[in-house]
Amino acid sequence: MMRNLVLTIVAGCLAVSCATNSSYQPNSDPEQIEFKQARLDVYPEDVRNDPSRYTNTLVVWPGVIRSTHAQDEDYRGRIRAETVLEHHYFDWKQDHGDQGVKLLLSRRGEGAFRVRWHLVKTGPDATSGDAETYAGRDKLAIVYGTPESVDADGTVVLQYRYMRAVDRAHYSVNQMDYGRLGDWLTNSAVATAPSH
Repeated sequence: MMRNLVLTIVAGCLAVSCATNSSYQPNSDPEQIEFKQARLDVYPEDVRNDPSRYTNTLVVWPGVIRSTHAQDEDYRGRIRAETVLEHHYFDWKQDHGDQGVKLLLSRRGEGAFRVRWHLVKTGPDATSGDAETYAGRDKLAIVYGTPESVDADGTVVLQYRYMRAVDRAHYSVNQMDYGRLGDWLTNSAVATAPSH
Protein backbone atom coordinates (compact mmCIF):
# COMPACT_ATOMS: atom_id res chain seq x y z
CA MET A 1 0.00 0.00 0.00
CA MET A 2 2.74 2.47 1.02
CA ARG A 3 4.81 1.52 -2.06
CA ASN A 4 1.83 2.25 -4.36
CA LEU A 5 1.30 5.62 -2.66
CA VAL A 6 4.96 6.59 -3.08
CA LEU A 7 4.95 5.53 -6.75
CA THR A 8 1.75 7.49 -7.38
CA ILE A 9 3.23 10.65 -5.82
CA VAL A 10 6.47 10.28 -7.80
CA ALA A 11 4.58 9.64 -11.06
CA GLY A 12 2.35 12.66 -10.39
CA CYS A 13 5.36 14.92 -9.80
CA LEU A 14 7.03 13.71 -12.98
CA ALA A 15 3.88 14.30 -15.03
CA VAL A 16 3.55 17.85 -13.74
CA SER A 17 7.20 18.76 -14.25
CA CYS A 18 7.42 17.29 -17.75
CA ALA A 19 4.40 19.12 -19.10
CA THR A 20 4.88 22.63 -17.73
CA ASN A 21 7.49 24.47 -19.83
CA SER A 22 8.47 24.67 -23.48
CA SER A 23 10.10 27.16 -25.82
CA TYR A 24 8.03 30.08 -27.09
CA GLN A 25 5.92 29.19 -30.13
CA PRO A 26 4.83 31.91 -32.57
CA ASN A 27 1.11 31.57 -33.29
CA SER A 28 1.14 32.09 -37.08
CA ASP A 29 3.33 31.55 -40.13
CA PRO A 30 4.08 35.30 -40.51
CA GLU A 31 5.14 35.49 -36.86
CA GLN A 32 7.30 32.37 -37.26
CA ILE A 33 9.15 34.02 -40.17
CA GLU A 34 9.77 37.21 -38.16
CA PHE A 35 10.77 35.30 -35.01
CA LYS A 36 13.44 33.32 -36.86
CA GLN A 37 15.04 36.56 -38.09
CA ALA A 38 14.66 38.72 -34.97
CA ARG A 39 17.41 39.42 -32.45
CA LEU A 40 16.46 38.43 -28.90
CA ASP A 41 19.59 40.00 -27.44
CA VAL A 42 18.94 43.66 -28.31
CA TYR A 43 16.98 45.63 -25.73
CA PRO A 44 15.48 49.14 -25.49
CA GLU A 45 18.36 50.48 -23.39
CA ASP A 46 20.85 49.31 -26.06
CA VAL A 47 18.97 51.39 -28.61
CA ARG A 48 18.74 54.43 -26.31
CA ASN A 49 22.52 54.31 -25.81
CA ASP A 50 23.38 54.00 -29.53
CA PRO A 51 20.34 54.43 -31.82
CA SER A 52 22.28 54.46 -35.11
CA ARG A 53 23.84 51.07 -34.39
CA TYR A 54 20.47 49.25 -34.52
CA THR A 55 18.56 51.00 -37.33
CA ASN A 56 18.73 47.90 -39.56
CA THR A 57 18.29 45.33 -36.78
CA LEU A 58 15.03 43.39 -36.47
CA VAL A 59 14.14 43.05 -32.79
CA VAL A 60 11.29 41.37 -30.95
CA TRP A 61 10.17 43.01 -27.72
CA PRO A 62 7.39 41.94 -25.36
CA GLY A 63 5.49 44.76 -23.78
CA VAL A 64 2.33 45.45 -21.84
CA ILE A 65 0.14 47.85 -23.82
CA ARG A 66 -0.41 51.21 -22.15
CA SER A 67 -2.43 52.80 -24.94
CA THR A 68 -3.52 52.36 -28.53
CA HIS A 69 -4.96 55.19 -30.60
CA ALA A 70 -6.33 54.34 -34.03
CA GLN A 71 -8.05 56.18 -36.85
CA ASP A 72 -9.66 55.17 -40.11
CA GLU A 73 -7.98 55.89 -43.42
CA ASP A 74 -11.07 55.39 -45.55
CA TYR A 75 -9.50 56.36 -48.83
CA ARG A 76 -7.15 53.36 -48.57
CA GLY A 77 -9.41 50.97 -46.71
CA ARG A 78 -6.90 50.85 -43.88
CA ILE A 79 -6.70 51.73 -40.22
CA ARG A 80 -3.67 53.51 -38.80
CA ALA A 81 -2.76 52.91 -35.15
CA GLU A 82 -0.08 53.85 -32.66
CA THR A 83 0.58 51.70 -29.60
CA VAL A 84 2.68 52.61 -26.55
CA LEU A 85 4.03 49.71 -24.50
CA GLU A 86 6.06 49.05 -21.35
CA HIS A 87 8.88 46.59 -22.04
CA HIS A 88 9.26 43.45 -19.88
CA TYR A 89 12.06 40.88 -19.87
CA PHE A 90 11.03 37.49 -21.25
CA ASP A 91 12.96 34.20 -21.16
CA TRP A 92 11.05 32.94 -24.24
CA LYS A 93 9.49 30.01 -22.41
CA GLN A 94 5.83 29.02 -22.31
CA ASP A 95 4.11 27.54 -19.28
CA HIS A 96 1.40 24.98 -19.99
CA GLY A 97 -1.32 24.72 -17.37
CA ASP A 98 -5.00 23.97 -16.95
CA GLN A 99 -5.98 27.22 -18.71
CA GLY A 100 -3.66 26.66 -21.67
CA VAL A 101 -0.42 28.42 -22.54
CA LYS A 102 0.74 31.21 -20.26
CA LEU A 103 3.72 33.48 -20.84
CA LEU A 104 5.53 34.37 -17.60
CA LEU A 105 7.38 37.64 -18.08
CA SER A 106 9.56 39.37 -15.54
CA ARG A 107 8.26 42.22 -13.43
CA ARG A 108 11.24 44.20 -14.73
CA GLY A 109 11.99 45.65 -18.12
CA GLU A 110 13.57 48.57 -19.93
CA GLY A 111 10.91 51.23 -20.19
CA ALA A 112 8.61 52.55 -22.87
CA PHE A 113 8.57 51.87 -26.59
CA ARG A 114 6.01 52.59 -29.27
CA VAL A 115 5.08 51.43 -32.74
CA ARG A 116 2.90 52.77 -35.57
CA TRP A 117 1.09 50.10 -37.54
CA HIS A 118 -1.57 49.64 -40.21
CA LEU A 119 -4.40 47.16 -40.59
CA VAL A 120 -6.34 46.37 -43.71
CA LYS A 121 -10.07 46.41 -43.06
CA THR A 122 -11.48 42.89 -43.33
CA GLY A 123 -14.99 44.11 -44.04
CA PRO A 124 -17.13 47.23 -44.38
CA ASP A 125 -17.97 47.21 -40.66
CA ALA A 126 -14.34 47.23 -39.47
CA THR A 127 -13.42 50.38 -37.57
CA SER A 128 -10.57 51.98 -35.68
CA GLY A 129 -12.33 50.81 -32.52
CA ASP A 130 -11.61 47.22 -33.57
CA ALA A 131 -7.88 48.00 -33.70
CA GLU A 132 -8.04 49.62 -30.27
CA THR A 133 -9.79 46.52 -28.92
CA TYR A 134 -7.29 44.13 -30.54
CA ALA A 135 -4.36 46.07 -29.03
CA GLY A 136 -6.20 47.09 -25.88
CA ARG A 137 -4.74 48.45 -22.67
CA ASP A 138 -3.12 45.83 -20.40
CA LYS A 139 -2.83 43.20 -23.11
CA LEU A 140 0.62 41.83 -23.83
CA ALA A 141 2.03 42.43 -27.31
CA ILE A 142 4.96 40.64 -28.88
CA VAL A 143 6.23 43.36 -31.23
CA TYR A 144 8.60 42.86 -34.16
CA GLY A 145 10.26 45.90 -35.68
CA THR A 146 13.43 47.83 -36.37
CA PRO A 147 14.49 50.71 -34.13
CA GLU A 148 13.73 54.00 -35.86
CA SER A 149 14.38 56.73 -33.29
CA VAL A 150 14.30 57.66 -29.61
CA ASP A 151 11.88 60.31 -28.35
CA ALA A 152 13.06 63.10 -26.02
CA ASP A 153 11.52 61.24 -23.06
CA GLY A 154 13.48 58.05 -23.90
CA THR A 155 10.64 56.15 -25.59
CA VAL A 156 12.09 53.97 -28.35
CA VAL A 157 10.18 54.07 -31.65
CA LEU A 158 10.07 50.86 -33.70
CA GLN A 159 9.29 50.64 -37.39
CA TYR A 160 6.53 48.02 -37.46
CA ARG A 161 6.92 44.53 -38.93
CA TYR A 162 4.45 42.36 -36.96
CA MET A 163 2.54 42.31 -33.67
CA ARG A 164 0.84 39.53 -31.72
CA ALA A 165 -1.60 40.56 -28.97
CA VAL A 166 -2.09 38.25 -25.98
CA ASP A 167 -5.07 38.52 -23.62
CA ARG A 168 -4.49 39.10 -19.89
CA ALA A 169 -5.49 35.51 -19.03
CA HIS A 170 -2.53 34.16 -21.00
CA TYR A 171 0.36 36.11 -19.50
CA SER A 172 1.65 37.31 -16.15
CA VAL A 173 4.20 39.89 -15.03
CA ASN A 174 3.64 39.15 -11.33
CA GLN A 175 5.20 35.71 -10.87
CA MET A 176 8.80 36.12 -12.09
CA ASP A 177 11.64 38.54 -11.44
CA TYR A 178 14.63 38.28 -13.78
CA GLY A 179 16.72 40.41 -16.13
CA ARG A 180 18.16 40.07 -19.62
CA LEU A 181 18.79 36.71 -21.25
CA GLY A 182 22.25 35.56 -20.24
CA ASP A 183 22.32 37.92 -17.24
CA TRP A 184 22.46 34.94 -14.89
CA LEU A 185 24.26 36.71 -12.06
CA THR A 186 21.50 39.30 -11.78
CA ASN A 187 18.78 36.70 -12.28
CA SER A 188 20.08 34.29 -9.65
CA ALA A 189 20.85 37.10 -7.20
CA VAL A 190 17.25 38.28 -7.43
CA ALA A 191 15.91 34.74 -7.14
CA THR A 192 17.90 33.97 -3.96
CA ALA A 193 17.76 37.34 -2.22
CA PRO A 194 16.18 37.04 1.24
CA SER A 195 13.04 39.07 1.85
CA HIS A 196 12.97 41.51 4.77
